[in-house]
Amino acid sequence: MSTPLPENEDHRLEILRGLGVLGTPSEQVFDDFVRLAAIACDTPTAVIAFVDEQRVWYKAKIGVELDEIPREGSFCSHAILQSDVLTVIDPFSDEKFARNFQVADLGVRFYAGIPLTINHQAVGALAVMDRVPHLMTAEQSDSLRILSRRMVRELELRRSRETQLPNPRLQLVLPPQRPVTILIVEDNENLRNLLQRTLEGVGFSVLSAADGAVALDLCQQHDGAIDVMVSDIVMPRLNGLQLAEQVRAARPEMKFLFITGFADEFPELRGLIKGGATILEKPFLPSELLLGVEDMLNDGKAAAGIARLISLPTDQGFQSPIAL
Repeated sequence: MSTPLPENEDHRLEILRGLGVLGTPSEQVFDDFVRLAAIACDTPTAVIAFVDEQRVWYKAKIGVELDEIPREGSFCSHAILQSDVLTVIDPFSDEKFARNFQVADLGVRFYAGIPLTINHQAVGALAVMDRVPHLMTAEQSDSLRILSRRMVRELELRRSRETQLPNPRLQLVLPPQRPVTILIVEDNENLRNLLQRTLEGVGFSVLSAADGAVALDLCQQHDGAIDVMVSDIVMPRLNGLQLAEQVRAARPEMKFLFITGFADEFPELRGLIKGGATILEKPFLPSELLLGVEDMLNDGKAAAGIARLISLPTDQGFQSPIAL
């Protein structure tokens, strides 16, 4: 069964090639997108796929070895025809996919992908896959939507940088001018490792803990040496708010950045924000983490011209991060 072509296919291909992304080497920012997608959707495989004339080419991937696959019959060739998330729970029961290369040769048994749309043309898809049947929760589908919006923004910034002179305001974080030590407290090992690599990549010294109790021990071992604590709120043994209370009893000057997907469930965060804490809601990009840390180190004076994605308190609760 031949895959239908999108309307204005020639224009779509023109926009895709104008991005200058096809055939380029891997880049950390795109690798981070697929890792976050895999974590959010609890799948072993995630890809950023651009749909060229005859192929689906992977700019970033996790859990798959191939760099490209044939376009005809592929999941992504159908995803770019959609306006929202395409979810294929059982490809064997769908005649469009039962005999395609990914199902027959690669063993894909679940697919969810959302188109990456620029100038009203879907140039590719952000997708997750699994080798076993899978269900998507509403929260996981929404995570794909959020990540796709951020990725489209990244592609648009990439294109604008190629047509304009370098603009120093686009640089999110500079390497610190003095030694800064950050403690990450997160019970999800994959996310914890991703955050650590992100912060170390710009020159910070990073310690990590799997829960609040371990974090307290590290604070005692490194007395006075930790400048910022990046902590999840919902954790076993000792949660982030309890941790902050105990740490601030000994070190009231400690800076906190809380990461959570449940900010509106913790009204006490208002008091912490007034005391200088920052809230970053999940899912978020590594660049948003860096911006939040830099903002705290600069006492709230974020670089001009950069959209902030930190959640702010309102009378009704907490706003979601501002979409780029």
